[in-house]
Amino acid sequence: MFRLVRPSFATRRAPLLARAYSVKSDVSYEELRQLIHGVGARPYALIDVREPNEIAEGKVPTAVNIPLGDVAAAFALPSNDFKAKFGIDRPSEDDDTIFYCRSGKRSQNAVDQVEKVDPSLSIRNYRGSWLNYSENALGNKSLK
Repeated sequence: MFRLVRPSFATRRAPLLARAYSVKSDVSYEELRQLIHGVGARPYALIDVREPNEIAEGKVPTAVNIPLGDVAAAFALPSNDFKAKFGIDRPSEDDDTIFYCRSGKRSQNAVDQVEKVDPSLSIRNYRGSWLNYSENALGNKSLK
């Protein structure tokens, strides 16, 4: 005998709780390299969420530093305040906003925070982050 099982309230509500924003796939080293060299088809903002003292070992070209602890507040700023503080235009829905850190964990945290502050943005994570970039672009295998 078969029984009709009604979905629970939580199951019925699941589609309503789906993300209202669009998260693209992670950025690979090769894609990042193309963006940095102007090959990308879309404008982008590359945000390094490491602490300022960590930047001393280097950073990815074109990146702007916004430490993880400041990311949510930064993306809540009006555009003119964002530009005055960080020296770049505040990313819009027309840009790919790409976060990176040392190894990828903090950058994912930044993605999660900014998705809540501005769900209209196209947010991506360079999961390999600085370790991957320095190994591929600089041949530096000693940072791990």
